[in-house]
Amino acid sequence: MITRDTQIRVRYGEVDRMGFLYHEHYVAYFDVARTEFIRSLGISNLEIEEEGIMLPVLNVTVDYKNPAYYDDVLTIRTTLKEMPSAKITFYFEVFRQTGELITTGRVTLAFMNSVTKRAARPPKKLLDIVAEYM
Repeated sequence: MITRDTQIRVRYGEVDRMGFLYHEHYVAYFDVARTEFIRSLGISNLEIEEEGIMLPVLNVTVDYKNPAYYDDVLTIRTTLKEMPSAKITFYFEVFRQTGELITTGRVTLAFMNSVTKRAARPPKKLLDIVAEYM
């Protein structure tokens, strides 16, 4: 299992009339955290794409527990629990700066050949790096 934390501050334009972080922004935050997670392993999404592999989203699940507010500093904890295969699933926990868990989520992506648009194996470099931690 590999876990990394990413911090994001809620911006004014991201809250709704109730003063809550608008629900769709959590998915965007998950994307930022996932990108930083991969980068922290020493590989980037760009490198994966340059190998002819795309990562379309197959599934997104978000469980809202409590709202985030303007100017909150949120910690998005990203966890990879299993080795990637034709798919890779990231698990997310979002914490307010007080440590309160406010949201959880999961995103599953597929490895897809950018030319054939068919399922592909994960890049060897990614598998080798993840294997070191698992």
